This record gives sequence, C-alpha cells and structure tokens, in this order.
Amino acid sequence: MNIAADLHIHSTLSPCSSLEMSPAAIIRRARELGLDVIAVTDHNSMANCFQAAAIGARSGLAVLFGMEAQTREDVHILCLFQEQTQAERFNERIYALLPDVKNNPEFFGDQVVVDAQDNIVRHEDRLLLNALDISIPDLLELVRLHDGVGIPAHVEAPPYGLLVNLGLVPAELADAVLEISCAARAEGVRQAYPGLARHPLISSSDAHYLRDIGKAQTIFTATSAALPALMAAARGGSFQVRYPEPHG
Repeated sequence: MNIAADLHIHSTLSPCSSLEMSPAAIIRRARELGLDVIAVTDHNSMANCFQAAAIGARSGLAVLFGMEAQTREDVHILCLFQEQTQAERFNERIYALLPDVKNNPEFFGDQVVVDAQDNIVRHEDRLLLNALDISIPDLLELVRLHDGVGIPAHVEAPPYGLLVNLGLVPAELADAVLEISCAARAEGVRQAYPGLARHPLISSSDAHYLRDIGKAQTIFTATSAALPALMAAARGGSFQVRYPEPHG
C-alpha cells in the first residue's frame, strides 16, 4: 500500500516553531492533508510527541515518536521510534546530555509543552537549541540500542546538514536512509554529492508552521505505516517524494 508520510515536524516545544503547533493542531492538519503517518521531531526533546501520538491513535493517524537531535559536530539527526517505552528511555538519556543552559524566550522563543486541549502544561527552561554532549557514532549507537532509526536531517543544507559540516557520509552511516530538505531535489543533491548514489533520499516538511506541514512528503510503498516497514521500503527503493501545491 502507499503510505504518505511527513517525518519531520516541529511543535510548540521547539523554540524556533510557532505556538500554533500544538500536538492537537498538528494532528488535525495532517489528517486534513490525508497523511497516513507523521513524526513530531522537536529539538533534543520528545516531551510533546507522546501527546501527539496519543491524539493520533484516537483519530486514526499513525504518529511515530521522534526527536531532532543535535550532535557534538553540530549535525542534526532525526531519531525515530516505534515503541513508546523505548522512546521514553531514549529521551531521558538525551536530556542528561543537554547543556544546562537556561532558555531566553525573548531571544530564542518559547519552549512549551501542552496537553490535548492546548493548555500549557509547562515551559521547558533548559535551552533545547544546543549541541548535545554526544558524537554522531555514539548517538547512532544509542538510537540502535533503543530499537530506533537515525536519519541525518536536511543533509545538504546549512548550518546543520551532515554534508555541510562533515563533507561526507561517515562509515557509521554507510547504508543509511538520508533526508534532504524540502527545498532540494534528489537529482540536484546527487549531482552535487556523487557519493550519495547508494543512499535513499527521502524528504519531509521540517514544518514550523501549520501551513508548512506536508509541503514535502515521502510516499512509501510499504506493508504498513510502522517504522520498520517504512525503512524497509526506503532501503528497497519503494518510495517517491511528492511536493504538493502550496496549501493555505
């Protein structure tokens, strides 16, 4: 079956994201667009994705547990999980690696955890826009130990793309699925980086506003919307990237 996915969406927890991006609002918008599976991937924290997954389960939308982690090398990697227990354990491990720097909402933006009715539960005081005290290889191993999948995010784009900061794909990611930004196209990225020939290049919206959800989608031909099935489809080349017309 064809599974329409947007696996890179930010919520109110990301300081660079709009406060309209509550878990409930994200789910409503994704369902309006006919998406089958999404991932809420805030910077260095999963505090809102658990609520999103619960709302999604009640409304028939598959929601993976996700995070956009920033490594010591200043590379962003999407960390995706199928199981909540493993995601919760991973989230705890990551928070301990985040520098103890207080957020300045007036400069960086609010970091808000909300409930299913969009009520503010708490503000995250520790600044999430920071590099974790962990390298790319060690982060990937931590993801693996928690039965997750690591996908380098917007690999061609500054300032946090893998290819921008390292200039290559390290050995630990030799067979990895990679994400290119929604502004890029696979043909152009492969031309600029011939070494990517063996890597599946998916894309998602990296949405920070409701209007941007789904502006890039990966359509997987997969047996289900579960993470293992999606990654198997990606590695087998059974997918296509779609860029719908702008939607309000």
